Amino acid sequence: MEGSQDIAGKKSVKVNCSFCSREIECPADMLQTSKKHMCYECFRNAGELAKEEGFEDVHVDIPMDKMEELIPEQLTNSMVEEVFPDIWKERKEEFKAMSKRDLAEEMFGAGAYTAIRNMLSTMKKVEKDGSH
Repeated sequence: MEGSQDIAGKKSVKVNCSFCSREIECPADMLQTSKKHMCYECFRNAGELAKEEGFEDVHVDIPMDKMEELIPEQLTNSMVEEVFPDIWKERKEEFKAMSKRDLAEEMFGAGAYTAIRNMLSTMKKVEKDGSH
């Protein structure tokens, strides 16, 4: 790990990708919690590696221009994997009784509601953090 730079107001250090050894940036405050580091190219090609135990302790250097496309997809996939089984279990019979159109409308509405609620919550948090 060498040198430090200021990225978006935060100190960062240069580290090597734990998978291909490419030099990448890591926020200094993540050095304590990240056991490994991964460049964006290795992340895109990680496939099944991402499901392994301990992968949550890997810092991934994602370029800002890729965040807009990557974050919504990752969050959506994560929510579907974690939340849907519980919703299905609770409302399975109700869903089975619905027409396909009504079910699609219900799911679209739930997704839109969740997206708007999360956006407002994030805006509130940013506003609060900015006032300190």
